[in-house]
Amino acid sequence: MPRTATRLLPAAAAILVVAALAGCSAAPGRPVEDYSGEPKGIDAPASSAGGASWAAWLDGGDRFAIVLYGSSTCPPKVANVTASADDTITATLAPAPGGICTRDYVPHTTVFATPDRIAKGTGVNIVLPDSTLTLPADRG
Repeated sequence: MPRTATRLLPAAAAILVVAALAGCSAAPGRPVEDYSGEPKGIDAPASSAGGASWAAWLDGGDRFAIVLYGSSTCPPKVANVTASADDTITATLAPAPGGICTRDYVPHTTVFATPDRIAKGTGVNIVLPDSTLTLPADRG
């Protein structure tokens, strides 16, 4: 084997290991869970009865859920979030899927790790393209 190839082999192996490990964890701001229905173990607020979006703290504030309503076959989903201030999270919606969607109106939950920048003990606003949701200061 040529000398150059011998030197590059360990570096290539290290790059492959790092890439494999990176695929095992969620990227910051990316969903850690995404599923149909409301968050398990959380009571929906009364306002959601009409299909209004809402958010809730999970795991003592380590994570939070955003619940959006829409078609069960083409659910609205949050693609990612960023902490734009100590008390504000900006959410970006995923593009709408193509195809035929049912005309039902059901909840869909996307769960995220709480960004490090978000201050504990403060209320948090989640800014969506068409509304703002509020998480209380008490992370329950």
